[in-house]
Amino acid sequence: MIKSALGAMGALLLGMAPLSATEPDAAIPTVEVLPLSFAQSGVSGPGGERIKAELVDAQFVALGEDHGFADSPMLAQALAADMKRLGMPVYHAAEIGPFSADWLHRHFSGNSTLAGLKIVAAGLRGKGLAMPFTSNVEDATLAAGFFDAEGTSRLWGIDQEFMGAPMILLEGLATRTQNKAPRSKLMGITEADRIALSKLEFDNAWLAKTKTEDFAELSKTFADDPEALKLIEAFAVSAKIYQLNNSGSYAASNESRSALMQGYFLENYREAGRAPRVLLKMGAYHLGRGTTPVGIYDLGSLLPGLAAANGKRSLHIAFIPIAGSVRSIAPSETRVTAVKPYEDEGVGALLTAAGLSVDALPPTGHVVIPMTAIRLRLSGKQKRDLPEMARFIVNGFDYLVTTRDAKPATHFEDWRP
Repeated sequence: MIKSALGAMGALLLGMAPLSATEPDAAIPTVEVLPLSFAQSGVSGPGGERIKAELVDAQFVALGEDHGFADSPMLAQALAADMKRLGMPVYHAAEIGPFSADWLHRHFSGNSTLAGLKIVAAGLRGKGLAMPFTSNVEDATLAAGFFDAEGTSRLWGIDQEFMGAPMILLEGLATRTQNKAPRSKLMGITEADRIALSKLEFDNAWLAKTKTEDFAELSKTFADDPEALKLIEAFAVSAKIYQLNNSGSYAASNESRSALMQGYFLENYREAGRAPRVLLKMGAYHLGRGTTPVGIYDLGSLLPGLAAANGKRSLHIAFIPIAGSVRSIAPSETRVTAVKPYEDEGVGALLTAAGLSVDALPPTGHVVIPMTAIRLRLSGKQKRDLPEMARFIVNGFDYLVTTRDAKPATHFEDWRP
């Protein structure tokens, strides 16, 4: 049993014996809190060694996050480095649309990571909501690690094209026609979206109000351009997902988005060859096993069966901080984000239910907490009494990575290379 916060702190900082949340039970694993360090070269520390041992048999490594932190994409970089050491190509499935992923690839192609980041920063200037996650430097740097010098991309964009994506993608579409009228119209849409989204007027964004017949009319302009038609179709599907949500049809919107993500994932999966090894990083809702907090089976539930068919497994890791700072969407006249204090009560409730003291965790740095022992120790009532997200983490993930000192993501608008 944990005797004091001081004793728990000693075990954490020194990487000594694991902590037990209750009296020892030979049939149930001990609840452990393992220090974790990570860098571009990989993960380390007792928690890092535990995870590296799991990577050997993992076809899929699914890192589910709470958005807005620098820590999770940096952890993903470390995991990618360790996965690559196992001798197989590694692909990265990201929470962006496939055409946004291609946009990133074009901007990084033939350039060093730093040079590519500068080009991306210039492309996003004044359009900070074009890609909600890869508008952050750490996420863009993670993506860059999957473009090689030969121009090959192992980045999979498997989500819808987000609300702000037309601000960058319609510019490219406009260049594909010599007809001045549609070119002018497309450039007008990008400017109108820039103004609307700078004010968080999402209902006035193009994807929030454009109808099926409008996309059909646009398709006539590019009837002989298959690539353009694919982009227009992707926008039409994204618009439907947004408009279902905006009309209050949340379940239908979530189901449609999940089906799209799984379809894109499987399309890339098949094209990559036999049993490709994939690092996924996106919102935790998408990557846990079982029914998500919005009541659907998302991408995370697809992974175990795919891996098992290849004699492998899927490894599910949640990064949810306890406290720290977070980058949030907060537009003003001159910017679109702000750094704010962060505190997550769900993780605290989870640790308390497991018999662990939040105050016993180190004030800085990261720890890994395996979920299996907690799942086995908590009674059905204890699980039901947890906040919904905490219950999802316990049941749907193998490991929780957390910290009391999370660092905010660096938005390109604040980046000074």
